[in-house]
Amino acid sequence: MRITLIYHSSDALIVQHLRIHIFKSLASAICLFTGIGSMLSNIIRFAKNIVVSLIAIFVCFGVLDFLWLGVIADGWYQSEMAPLLRSQFITWPWVVFYLMYGCVVFVLAVVANRDKSLLYAGIDGALLGLASYGAYNLTAYSIIEGFTLFIMLIDWAWGTCLTSASAMAGWLGFQLVKGKSSE
Repeated sequence: MRITLIYHSSDALIVQHLRIHIFKSLASAICLFTGIGSMLSNIIRFAKNIVVSLIAIFVCFGVLDFLWLGVIADGWYQSEMAPLLRSQFITWPWVVFYLMYGCVVFVLAVVANRDKSLLYAGIDGALLGLASYGAYNLTAYSIIEGFTLFIMLIDWAWGTCLTSASAMAGWLGFQLVKGKSSE
């Protein structure tokens, strides 16, 4: 049995196309790893800024949310949502939320505006809060019987202001370390 391979010019084009595709894939992988290396070196370079900024975000968010939920608006939430509240709160979900949300505020509002004025961090924080708390409150209002319009609106407004204030606190923390390191 004899096998004869017929070589066409279209085969050469396919091989050439595969070579180009492989080369581009390798180039993309190298760029990705180079980008990750660059990102890691920036994380190390700005480690103090990141830590101080995150602490400022978490402290601001925690203190303001405690004042809001525990003092200022406690009566509103208790009277409006009494049938929906647990007798014993489960702690881990809100801890996970605080940690996750604080990191997102850092990336989207602080890092994105590290070379701009405080106002930009506040605006981006407000937009993030508007979207995040809006998604939660609009969804809860639409599907949970007893989740009132009043709570939806007040919590949505609060989340917008809280996220903006936390973003500005994080920006100030970032700049505080940045200013000391440049002196």
